[in-house]
Amino acid sequence: MEFRIATESDLASIQTLARDTIDKCYRSFLGDESVDGYLSSGESDKEVTNNLSNCLVAIERDSLVGYCVLKEAFIHILMVSPNVQRKGLGSTFLAYIESTMASSGHTFLKLETFKSNTQAINFYLKNGWQIVNEETDAEFGFVRVYLEKHT
Repeated sequence: MEFRIATESDLASIQTLARDTIDKCYRSFLGDESVDGYLSSGESDKEVTNNLSNCLVAIERDSLVGYCVLKEAFIHILMVSPNVQRKGLGSTFLAYIESTMASSGHTFLKLETFKSNTQAINFYLKNGWQIVNEETDAEFGFVRVYLEKHT
């Protein structure tokens, strides 16, 4: 697998991967109405466009299979294509991200996810992350889980 900084030519592929991942993986914990509304609003594509300069991509056999948005020591987004999940690619990508951030002088990393996203939480716990806090979003009513890992 190859990892590199995203370029403008990756934008459409990242947007497609993000929409596909949200569509296939987020329904179980956000519900159909929320996912359909988010995808039809175009916000997913805007999020990718607005964060392209902070994005790393994972390439496997000439296909973009994952992307990560980093903001300092915070993993803002980490997605791996549902077509390649549970094959170790996500763990390999995460290890690369952690190593890259450690080489940049970051001694710990942070991220957040939905408490109801048990697949993501279990993935991070399996990879050595620790839950450090939970917080209810008063506006939307869901619970965010905050995780950290020392590098």
